[in-house]
Amino acid sequence: MKNSTRRSFIKNSALTAGSLFLFSPFKALFSQELIKKEIPTWRSLVEIAKWCPTVHNLQPHQIKAISATEAELYYNPKRLLPVEDPQSIFSTVALGVFIEHLSIVAASFGYTITVESLFEPLSIKATTSTLFAKLKMIPSSKEEKLGVELIKQRRTCRTDYSDLELDETVIENLKQESIMYGQEFYHSSDSELADFITKINQETLFTDLEDKATREELDSLFRYNEADAESLKDGLWTKCMGFSSRMAKSVFRNHEKWTKGLRKKMLSKHYGSTFKNTTNICWMKGKFENMKDWVESGRLLARTWLTITKGGAYLQPFGSLITNESAYAQINSRLDKNAGDQKIWMIFRAGYSKQPKRSFRLDTNELIIS
Repeated sequence: MKNSTRRSFIKNSALTAGSLFLFSPFKALFSQELIKKEIPTWRSLVEIAKWCPTVHNLQPHQIKAISATEAELYYNPKRLLPVEDPQSIFSTVALGVFIEHLSIVAASFGYTITVESLFEPLSIKATTSTLFAKLKMIPSSKEEKLGVELIKQRRTCRTDYSDLELDETVIENLKQESIMYGQEFYHSSDSELADFITKINQETLFTDLEDKATREELDSLFRYNEADAESLKDGLWTKCMGFSSRMAKSVFRNHEKWTKGLRKKMLSKHYGSTFKNTTNICWMKGKFENMKDWVESGRLLARTWLTITKGGAYLQPFGSLITNESAYAQINSRLDKNAGDQKIWMIFRAGYSKQPKRSFRLDTNELIIS
């Protein structure tokens, strides 16, 4: 073949190939191949998502990979709260929090996590790891506003805050997140309301401590020194709770010494000091009647918490204000006189503070079922 003929052949071939690419299905196929992202392993998702918050840092979630894109979510019944959460409602919320964290991590690879099916409700009577839900990882082009880096930046702050109000942009973002889940987000910086809420929270502490079963359950979950916190990698580390180890241990194990007189005043004063400069009271309201509601509320809570983290702030849930009947009645009387078919299921304080300590987390191997 002559050089001129060869050049002409190569030129025509290139034009033909270009035409095929530009004007045929080859273009779509090639483009899809270019943008196709690596499917993350379930282990890699868990490695980061495990830093999500759970009730008393119990971390009941476990994952079993079925395929590259399918997994089963189990719960460990030994990591539930028979006394404080006998119906495991808030442990179910925690599973929703975990699912949303998995999804946020997956989003960095171009995927999202969907719940394909829910099985039986959590049971404190279960004796072994029990199947809760089937999850699926599917491609998604939706932009995720919450970055993976926020998961490890997130903290629970149980000490004093600054007296600054939450940024208006943060509050608006929180409202928008709630709307996406068919719920409502409320915020107040009224000092009278803040005093009312923190006062009830302090009173509830003493009420709950009067119950022997509650005390014993909490005592079993407290980690009174760093060695235990680091080796067990779960529970309530006193360094994160705003209490000295010595005081916390005495309160739970020598309770009668703290029920009256000077010691009761000292405990009340110390606990009250951790609420210094509480300015922002927030609460969430929506459908909260069944397992699906609880999971969806958990997914919303995850996004709420990380949205606050993104805004450079922290929060502290007031769980006992929901689980304690007397406290909850007072909260509803003040905040929700016309509840309808929706209910307040979460109340917390939020604000700006120095970075608090972070609790430990279980090794990933303990969260994977092979």
